[in-house]
Amino acid sequence: MSYIFYNNLNERNLTQEVVRQIRETKTWIKACNLLFDDSDIRVALIDALSRGVALFILTNLEGATGEVFINKFSGKRKSAEQTTQDLLHSSSIKSLYDAGAHISGLDGLHAKFLLTDANCGIITSLNFTPNSINKISELGVKLGGEEYDELEEVFDYIFLRPDRYRFASYDSHFTYERPSEEIDCDQLSRMSRIKMTLAKTSRGKSEALADCDIHDLRSEIFDIIKSTESGEDLYLATYSLEPNAKDADGVSLGKHLLDAKRRGVRLHIVMREEKKQVIKGIHINYHKDNHAKAVLTPRRGIIFTGNLTTESFESGFDLGVCLTPDQITDTITFINKLKTQS
Repeated sequence: MSYIFYNNLNERNLTQEVVRQIRETKTWIKACNLLFDDSDIRVALIDALSRGVALFILTNLEGATGEVFINKFSGKRKSAEQTTQDLLHSSSIKSLYDAGAHISGLDGLHAKFLLTDANCGIITSLNFTPNSINKISELGVKLGGEEYDELEEVFDYIFLRPDRYRFASYDSHFTYERPSEEIDCDQLSRMSRIKMTLAKTSRGKSEALADCDIHDLRSEIFDIIKSTESGEDLYLATYSLEPNAKDADGVSLGKHLLDAKRRGVRLHIVMREEKKQVIKGIHINYHKDNHAKAVLTPRRGIIFTGNLTTESFESGFDLGVCLTPDQITDTITFINKLKTQS
């Protein structure tokens, strides 16, 4: 079985798989996501906590910390400004914390994956938000074996080395604060099909990632594009695409795509309509709600959590997993469905 799951206009089997994994957990859950404000996911996680399941959350708390400070002129307590999304994320994290979840925050985190004690998990583009869970197009792949083992190692290592945060929500003031210890990438085994961006970010304080320099997610994506041959199909699905995003040698994504077209490669590109970009000479399918991320040919492919952008290639924390032949076939089917909806 390929174990590719997806949400689109007609199906929500990815959401169903995430909820199933949470509900069937007996001992522990390790959840990494940018956002945690969907009510169905939150209820499933709190139900797991009520069954005695240990829940460990690794997230990006930038903007959600709601730092409380004293105005030096008035002497009054005041909270830092937060967006609506920040407040929703903050409220959900507070509820999960109150229910017993263990929480760590990492500046620049954009990775999304779930691990459970059943020796299975999932890497996905899915944010734990109502929009991703219930409405828009998303993609995920079930994990096991070496990939599961490596991701658990990565989760545990980063969870214990977070950036420092003071976290506030509504009238209560909570502290999530540990001495920040810089992450040493040489301590990670990196032996499976998992590919990552783990590098210094301009977001927040970026203390934990200060000395990180892993960019093999970028390398894999560009290698897939560069390996295409005449008469072959190349599929790209993304939320956003920057033609000027560069590989390690400074060559832009736009140039690599144009070079592939000149070699006789057939390009199938789907991106979010609101993030519309134009590459002269290349047709792009603009989809109204796509948030799925994949780059593949019939021979080789990867599903990942970031975007085809400079930030995702160069900084913060994003990841992906290289696909098996069956997974490639199912992902191509998914992208072709997106094309018909564009």
